[in-house]
Amino acid sequence: MFKTIEEILAYCKDEGIKMIDFKMTDINGGWKHITIPVSRFNEDTFKYGIGFDGSNYGYAPVEKSDMVFVPIIESATRDPFAQVPTLVMNGDVRVIGDKENVPFDQYPRNVAKKALEFMKEKGVADEMVIGPEFEFNIFDNVSYRIDANGSFFKIDSEEAEWNTDKEYANGLQNAHKTGYHADIPKDATYDLRSEMCNILEDWGIQVKYHHHEVAGPGQVEIEVELDDMLKMADNTMVIKYVIKNAAAAQGKCATLMPKPVYGEAGNGMHVH
Repeated sequence: MFKTIEEILAYCKDEGIKMIDFKMTDINGGWKHITIPVSRFNEDTFKYGIGFDGSNYGYAPVEKSDMVFVPIIESATRDPFAQVPTLVMNGDVRVIGDKENVPFDQYPRNVAKKALEFMKEKGVADEMVIGPEFEFNIFDNVSYRIDANGSFFKIDSEEAEWNTDKEYANGLQNAHKTGYHADIPKDATYDLRSEMCNILEDWGIQVKYHHHEVAGPGQVEIEVELDDMLKMADNTMVIKYVIKNAAAAQGKCATLMPKPVYGEAGNGMHVH
């Protein structure tokens, strides 16, 4: 979308953007972020980066934890979930050196870059084109507690077979493992997924299709079109962000964890 900082600043002025938000991946594969006012955004942001404490990301010991995040211009996109007009960017992490900052080897994006370099050096292929399927569950309620003397968790979905006898039951619950391609009204999250897909398309991510998956309690899938491996790695973080935030906006909880419901079909990440 953008190629120069001048283009970004012009967009911010025209669209009334107030904040620039930088997204970084931690050691668990989730996004963390740091935000600056647009008035502090300039060429130095790309030259020197934004300093942060790498120990809190699991990347460095406390006594040597200073790192910098360097944003990527091309990744800049308006955040659809921020109430204050915000431009969001991802990028690379570097370790502060005596003469210059160097890429942090264990940062997931840098690992992906090295994998591509290795592939080319060994003559395996010139490029890797990849398309994942994102399976996940959308729950209406998630509660848990972990104490010294006990623990529990509870999840619920209006689509689940265990709700057939509830006061609010409407006879539209999906029986055990019968959710594959379920149609509305049994596909209760159809409109929410369509909204997710529209947001992804606006973000520049092409959606192949979405549908209900096998497990009855709100298991669904969004599949995207093939793209370059590094770009798809970036897009995977965006997709997780959109799925979780779009669900939260409707008071629901989306999870991509492999097996949230005992005895039901689990969530895979099949890759083409």
